[in-house]
Amino acid sequence: MNNDKLYAYTEEMVRRAEITDPCYIDGFLKSLNEHPDIKDEYIWYLNHGSYACTYTIEGFSVADIIIWQTDNFKALLDNAEAQNKHNPYKMTLYGFDTMMKMADDPVTYIAKMRETTGTDYLGKY
Repeated sequence: MNNDKLYAYTEEMVRRAEITDPCYIDGFLKSLNEHPDIKDEYIWYLNHGSYACTYTIEGFSVADIIIWQTDNFKALLDNAEAQNKHNPYKMTLYGFDTMMKMADDPVTYIAKMRETTGTDYLGKY
């Protein structure tokens, strides 16, 4: 996928995710370019609408990360105003964001993924 098409698809994902940070797209794509294996996973998602899950970090795929985030941020998801609850675009983008952070700092994120899940307040993680 060429860079123009990747930008356009990501721009549409961000619009549908209702992310209003004007720097989000550029930051997300810059990070993707620094993580080519995760970029391949993201492009697979854009082309197929599903997760390939071929790239993992210590056995964790982007789908595992999204499930972990969903379970860990129950306080946020239970909030009636939370956009993540019914917004697969936001959940997907945040899942890939977290995977890139995990690639940069695997020890911290893997430890968090292995902790007891579910929080009772925002800001715990």
